[in-house]
Amino acid sequence: MGVVTAARALGRLQYRLARIPFDLFDDTVMPVLFASRAPARLAYQWVLIECDNAAAVLLDDAAASAHAQLLRQRSAAARYALARRQRQSLRDTDATALERHRALFRARHQQHTRATD
Repeated sequence: MGVVTAARALGRLQYRLARIPFDLFDDTVMPVLFASRAPARLAYQWVLIECDNAAAVLLDDAAASAHAQLLRQRSAAARYALARRQRQSLRDTDATALERHRALFRARHQQHTRATD
């Protein structure tokens, strides 16, 4: 076994040991504190996904890569739903602003009509 291979194997072991408290926190504490679609929970899962991706690349860890993929799939529906709500909110904001602009235009037009009559 080469030095690099041994170092990566040791790094994988250390990463897996370091990952245990984060998995426990994600599985036990986060569901109590936040709903599955809460932005804070999605952000925490995104951090775990990025850590697993980094471990997969740097340590050549297939298990970390598989775990990142599993987390990504598990949170995909919630992330898409959140994105749809945000887009709808922006559309509602634009529609509200347009309606406010129209109301202001109508009021000015009525004032102008009364002033010229």
